[in-house]
Amino acid sequence: MPVRQTLQDNCAVFEDYDDLASQLVYFRDNMEELYTKRIKTFEFARNNLVWENYEKNILQAYQLC
Repeated sequence: MPVRQTLQDNCAVFEDYDDLASQLVYFRDNMEELYTKRIKTFEFARNNLVWENYEKNILQAYQLC
């Protein structure tokens, strides 16, 4: 499953360097929105991205290496 699909709206995606730079400028100028996104992402991670949810996949990945 792609990371983008797993994280849903909790990640910022960009197409190229200019797009990344544009997003960084945007968030620099909109700190409240950045803070809200940070809190939302933290809550998503705490509720969804825990070892117990992915233990089988992580161990399988180690075995394949």
